[in-house]
Amino acid sequence: MLQSLDLTDVEKEIIQTRFLSMLENFQKRARQYAALFFVGHFIITVGSLFVPALLSIQNSTYATNHSDFGGQVYWITFALSLLVTMCNGMLTLFKVDKKYYFLNTTMERLRSEGWQYVGLTGRYSGHGIVPTHQNQFLTFTHYIEKIKMKQVEEEYYKMEEKSEKAQPGAPASTAIDLYPLSPDKPLSMMKQAVPGPVQDTVQSLLQAQEVDLRGLSRANTQARLLLDATPSSPGPSVSAAVFSAATSAASAPSAPSAASPYASSVSFVLDQDSAGTAASIGSAASSTPIGNAKEDDEV
Repeated sequence: MLQSLDLTDVEKEIIQTRFLSMLENFQKRARQYAALFFVGHFIITVGSLFVPALLSIQNSTYATNHSDFGGQVYWITFALSLLVTMCNGMLTLFKVDKKYYFLNTTMERLRSEGWQYVGLTGRYSGHGIVPTHQNQFLTFTHYIEKIKMKQVEEEYYKMEEKSEKAQPGAPASTAIDLYPLSPDKPLSMMKQAVPGPVQDTVQSLLQAQEVDLRGLSRANTQARLLLDATPSSPGPSVSAAVFSAATSAASAPSAPSAASPYASSVSFVLDQDSAGTAASIGSAASSTPIGNAKEDDEV
């Protein structure tokens, strides 16, 4: 049949040496694993039934009265149970069940591909062009190799290929991609892609934060000036003045920001931080020792 196909001598030789030899190898291995599969499971199934039956006979009255019969049943039960265990272990160790099913499935797929190619049906029907064995030869060899590589991966080693193709001009990377690649666009272009309301909200938050920082700086400056201008032992009135100045400077109204729930919430947090800083400055000033009444009056 192969010689009657409309193919060149080289293409016929490729089918002969690759496809037909592969099919014969699969048939041979499938017969071997089929023998191991059926014999091993037969021994396991029958032995699992005989072992409890022999154990019940071994403990019977007849076996007790006839020591020779009881000894024979004992050794038969021992050998049979050991054989069942060995067959089960060998089938599990060499994965006979998996290889039996997989080899037979792969062999039938190869047969199906061969018959579809010979009959020019299925995927070899041309799909809009007149199908011939000549123009469908590359497709046939491609699918045969795919089936073979899948069998190799499943039976020996499975390699995961990336489905994404590398972009032209991009450097080839051999390292594992743990992190996403950096954007190839400049930051100025990415900033333009941000929506307008989001930009306004972020700008208002930054302005409010700058105003609050300036208020804190003024409060710290006034507190230091008041502390430097007072004697070494200021009284309660000086402490109260320092606390009042720091609190009033920190609680000064900030610049109005855009009406946004995110801006209001962040401004509230910044105001709370400013008030807490001013209160801590006032408490530090009030913790200084109290002088006599004369120094208080002078102050």
